[in-house]
Amino acid sequence: MIKLMRFFNDLLFKSKWYLKNRFKINRSGRVKEASKEFESYISTLPNNSMVIDVGANVGKYTNLFLSRNFKVHAFEPDPIAVKELRKSCGKDHDNFKLFQKAIGIKKEIKRLYRYRKFEERNPETTIGSSILSSRSGKGMPSIEIECIDFIEYLKNINAKVCLLKIDIEGAEIEILNKIIDHKLHENIGRIYAETHERFSHKIAIQTVKLRLRLVKENIKNINLDWG
Repeated sequence: MIKLMRFFNDLLFKSKWYLKNRFKINRSGRVKEASKEFESYISTLPNNSMVIDVGANVGKYTNLFLSRNFKVHAFEPDPIAVKELRKSCGKDHDNFKLFQKAIGIKKEIKRLYRYRKFEERNPETTIGSSILSSRSGKGMPSIEIECIDFIEYLKNINAKVCLLKIDIEGAEIEILNKIIDHKLHENIGRIYAETHERFSHKIAIQTVKLRLRLVKENIKNINLDWG
C-alpha cells in the first residue's frame, strides 16, 4: 500500500510539474527559442565540426550542415526518404556518410509504420513515419528496417561530436536516457531533440521524467524543445 501511494504521489507530482511548465510557456514559444539557440550554436562551429543528424528524412538539416562544411553522419531508415536525400547530398564522401538505419538501444530488425498522410509519390510525407505502431495510418503499409545499437556507435565514433540532432517520431526518450546512463552526453557539445509527448500519455510521462532528470542532474547541453 505504501509503495502504491508513493507511486501515485510521484505520478501526480510529475503530471503537475509537466502541465505547469507546458503551459507556462506555450509549445510554439519554446520551439522558437530553441530554434534561435540552435541557429546561434551552429553559427559558432568551425569547419569540419562533427555533426550527427538522426532522423535526417529528405535532408533539410543534412544539407544545412553540409553547406556549413561540417562532417555529417546522417541516419534515415526510410528508403523513400533516403532516395530523395541522396539526390541532394550525393554519395558518401569525406564529410558525409549516410546510414540507412534507425537507431535504438540494441541491434535488431524493426518495423517502420507509415503515418496517415503518407503518399508514396511524395517523399516529404515520410516525415511522419515511426517505429511506433500507434502512429500507423489506417490501411497504411509498414516495412522492415534495420536498427543499430546507437550507444555502441557513439562509444566507437572516432571524433568529438559537436552536435547531435534527434527527430525520431516518439522513440527519442529511451535513447536519450541511455545516452545519459552511459554519460555519453558529456562528450557531445549540444543535443537538440524534438519530443512527441502529444502522441500518447505514456510518452508524455516519459518526457516529464526525462525533463526532471535533466534538472536533477544539472544537464544543460540537452534541449528537448527543438523541432
